[in-house]
Amino acid sequence: MTTLTFLGLTGGAGTTTLAAMTLLAHPGSERTLPELASHDPSTLEQRIGRSFPSVIGDRLITDAGRFTAQKLRSALHDGHAVLVAPVGARGDLAIDNATARLNQCDRRVLGPHVSVARVAVNGPVRMSRRENDSFVLPYDRLLAHGTPVNHMWHRLGRRTTDGMTRWHQILEDHLWRTQAAEPAVLAQLQTPDPDPDPWAQQG
Repeated sequence: MTTLTFLGLTGGAGTTTLAAMTLLAHPGSERTLPELASHDPSTLEQRIGRSFPSVIGDRLITDAGRFTAQKLRSALHDGHAVLVAPVGARGDLAIDNATARLNQCDRRVLGPHVSVARVAVNGPVRMSRRENDSFVLPYDRLLAHGTPVNHMWHRLGRRTTDGMTRWHQILEDHLWRTQAAEPAVLAQLQTPDPDPDPWAQQG
């Protein structure tokens, strides 16, 4: 089974929203849906806005909550990790901290095993692409207040739905094809941290 693990680099990064959108935008039938897991299942189900049948397949979407180095290592045992941050200065700082540390550990991690996604959660802003971006979800006012996504899916803006179409193409072309990280790569990520969690922006 290949696992796609979403990890938020800050609080309020849009991690659960992106996980819910990824499931709801799945282009196949319900029989081909990925399995779903979460550190907070009730919150994810509320955000999705509907219950999903248990699926036994070869793909799993996991909303793993707030980033920790241990969660990242676990994610890379089974597939691909997506680091999620809000668009804006706070998210940019969190991404810079995390990607710098990843590159310091092993440059084979970022890209092949770890991607960066930004979510515009704080209002419409001009978004320029940053070096490590794999995907940027534009601001959509219908997503702003935690409303169940399924209830308003057909009212989402064109930029949002077009963006999710591109995101699923990225998933099919690359992320779902990720193999588990090699032991040597995982060993580099097990280097003791100088402080409890230097990877992510606090707050």
